[in-house]
Amino acid sequence: MKRILSTILAITMLLSLTACGSKENDPEVTTEATLASEDTSVTTSITEDEAVPGSVTVEKVDIVAVFEGVYSYTERNFDTRSYESNGGTGYTLENDQYVDIYEYDSEEAAAQAASQFDASGTTFYGSDDTITEYEYVYPVHFWLNGSSIVFYCSETGEFLQDFNAILGTEFAGSGSDYYRPAYANELIYSLWDAGYNVSPKYCPGSGQDYLKETVSECMLAVSNGDVIYLYEYSDEYEALDEASRYSATASFYSGESFTIGIDYASPVHLFVHDNVIAQYCSSSGELLDAISSVYGYQFAGADYDYDGEKPWYATGTVDYDYYTVPAESDGGLSIFPQSVVIRSQYELDTTHDVLDLEISDNVDTTWALLTAKYTDEWFKENDLILVLLEEPSGSINPYVTDVTRDENRNYTIYINDDYPEVFTNDMAYWYVLVEITGTKVNPNTQVEIASSRG
Repeated sequence: MKRILSTILAITMLLSLTACGSKENDPEVTTEATLASEDTSVTTSITEDEAVPGSVTVEKVDIVAVFEGVYSYTERNFDTRSYESNGGTGYTLENDQYVDIYEYDSEEAAAQAASQFDASGTTFYGSDDTITEYEYVYPVHFWLNGSSIVFYCSETGEFLQDFNAILGTEFAGSGSDYYRPAYANELIYSLWDAGYNVSPKYCPGSGQDYLKETVSECMLAVSNGDVIYLYEYSDEYEALDEASRYSATASFYSGESFTIGIDYASPVHLFVHDNVIAQYCSSSGELLDAISSVYGYQFAGADYDYDGEKPWYATGTVDYDYYTVPAESDGGLSIFPQSVVIRSQYELDTTHDVLDLEISDNVDTTWALLTAKYTDEWFKENDLILVLLEEPSGSINPYVTDVTRDENRNYTIYINDDYPEVFTNDMAYWYVLVEITGTKVNPNTQVEIASSRG
């Protein structure tokens, strides 16, 4: 159905662009189309006496060739199918996006045709004072490029910036910063249901260069004056990792090798869902219910009333597993206990080399065998806290009884290491590998070791 509607609209446009003269008593051509975004019918009136200098030549322009320079160094795929559109050339890109290209006899003729559209591209002013209103399936964009006019119809606008880079700024349409990716739709619908209008916009960088690399960024300008930023990451694990880098109040962010303080103009709220992080700064918090209905409770920011269940970053006992194994030596340390937060295979290898981690000879395993499971794939959704213990007797076998997280995202690991009834007087050292499962730990989290011996 969408393909048919796009073809109807392309033909509608072409009728106005190809007319070269005026014909008296010609009947008015009426086209009915159902908009994809609304279940209503609209009527578009087309008259063939809209004189536009020049004529359209039937010349195919290969949109694949146009995109080749842009996509030769990207991993994005697109499917292109061509169809004849009453003298022009049309293409269907992936995700129901449509392109029509019209080639005129001269640059002057193309410029004249372009000048007859209003800024939105929805109204065409004919040379004989006729006015034609157009209804499109999705938001549209027009470019003037030499003797060509390029028409792009897309709900998402995902190729818009590529067209801008190749063809320059559009002369009419929904705006060169229009961007409405599929991941924004559910939140947009929620805001609509709450009575707000929403204008999606393209916003690369958004002034926060400390963030990890995103796939795309979208700004939602809401009719109450508030703004919501959406950051798309390559997968849910990248988004989860990024979320874990904020402190509980979102006042600090920890990168790979730095930690910075962040000041917001208004109270901030950060949400994560699948591979998207949403940022909402507002003094009123007016949109929190609409956002929470899609994203759930925030993972960082100023607290607010929420009726649902709070997710992994809530306080209390966390999911964990652990291993304890005797160490070969004190590793050159003089103070115990100590702990290290490990978030990647590289950090694990580095920690091993720095602390010279080796398991005691009387244990039937090696460090390499014990830690073989901790690959980068494992670290995508889990983290490791390595605890180094010193015990006054080799007869003491420590074990973990609980792991909790407080409101500031700091952890407490509870270890039972009571003296047995009979014990030796030799010193012993232990590694305790505590797996924090199904979540990521803030790089700068504080870890307290609570011993049953006090």
